[in-house]
Amino acid sequence: MANIIDYARDEVRPFDELPFNEVDALILATLVYEDVANIGPALMLDENQPHASGSSFAGRLRAFEPEHPLIWFRNLWHPPLESVSLAEANKELHHSLSSGDDDKPHEPQVVAVIDPSLTHTLFQVCAGSPRFRNIRLGAVAEHVNRGEQTQFAAATFQLPDGPSRRHRTHKGTLVISFRGTDDSFIGWKEDFNMSFQYPVPAQRAASAYLDTVARLWQGPIVLTGHSKGGNLAIYAAMNATQKVQRRIRHIYSLDGPGFPREIVSSPAYLAVQPKVTKIVPSSSIVGMIFETPEPCRVVSSDSDGIMQHSAYTWRVDGDRFVTEPDISTGSQWFNEQLNQWVTDLTPEQRERAVDALFRVLHANGATRLGDLMSHLPASIPSMLGAYVGLTPEDRRHLTEAVAILLRASTTKAKGKAATSRTADESGTAPESVSEAHADGGTAADEPPSASSSSQ
Repeated sequence: MANIIDYARDEVRPFDELPFNEVDALILATLVYEDVANIGPALMLDENQPHASGSSFAGRLRAFEPEHPLIWFRNLWHPPLESVSLAEANKELHHSLSSGDDDKPHEPQVVAVIDPSLTHTLFQVCAGSPRFRNIRLGAVAEHVNRGEQTQFAAATFQLPDGPSRRHRTHKGTLVISFRGTDDSFIGWKEDFNMSFQYPVPAQRAASAYLDTVARLWQGPIVLTGHSKGGNLAIYAAMNATQKVQRRIRHIYSLDGPGFPREIVSSPAYLAVQPKVTKIVPSSSIVGMIFETPEPCRVVSSDSDGIMQHSAYTWRVDGDRFVTEPDISTGSQWFNEQLNQWVTDLTPEQRERAVDALFRVLHANGATRLGDLMSHLPASIPSMLGAYVGLTPEDRRHLTEAVAILLRASTTKAKGKAATSRTADESGTAPESVSEAHADGGTAADEPPSASSSSQ
């Protein structure tokens, strides 16, 4: 069965022939895990600083081009996205200066359990694809702060689907991709902080990022994100102005965590919910954290347990995902148990439990998940010492949470939950993604639907 790499290699139709779809959304949500900060034009989120290079009005005014006055005048009011094509970005990322081969060493920002070569391969395949190679990459923002326990990264991909035949990216769709959690304990700690803190710093950064991009550049907007990035995409849309929300065509949360119960019932959430498509694998763990009121699409995966979180295990058939009728019983159990654990504890108790977990993980000085896993046997004594040093109450709460996570991470994708999270009140899965949308978007704005098939 094909995956996203196969799709990127085989699908050659341009976006005006095959509009942007859910598989494209996962690909762009995955490309942002590459080391794009080193090759993409940067975007500053601090409003007291210059924004993207060339976006200052005074700077554009000084850049008068007497040979092209009409282009200068248009760019004066509507600056183009400073960007590089995926083909150009791939050369910068992967081509060694000495040989020109795709063997330039660098590390993508991925969780340690994912093979980095898959991310390299996906980027390289997209760079050679007629469908993807002319997509423009720009407005890269990356922010890691140990003190405030935040890890944030985002980039904007501009599709060559604009109305102008001569300049296809002019007013083309802006696909804003929010990176999920990377390999750092800072990023994972921020994810766990969502159990007692709202909003977390990365959510505020996502809101500022969308506001800045929408203010600087024209075109329809699609928000996408894998893992924590899916949560950030929804949060950014929730907190956007009505003017920006009208430009948003679609929001993809790809196995992204949900939100606290009081948030999903708020007017801000309900206003953007019709534009949200949430897709999870059958044994989802990350996507089952917190509340998700909208129906979830369940994608078939060729792996089990926590490894289903990897985008490279999601099965693709043609230009759509292979779907299953429901999540597994283990995933349903995890959602119920974790939400009950959160409900039973006060915010202060949750915060202490999260702090206790990361004190234990950091006991040997590791700052990244990969470092911990590569030296796990040697780390066990210091981790046990840190665990013993906790208060009895913190040990109990930590043990309960870890037991829930361990059971969910090892579950097999066999049984299905008795109560469907993907079915509507009649007990049938949605036949089309567009059924989840009530904003009157055109067919070109909506991705093609995926038919349900039992695996």
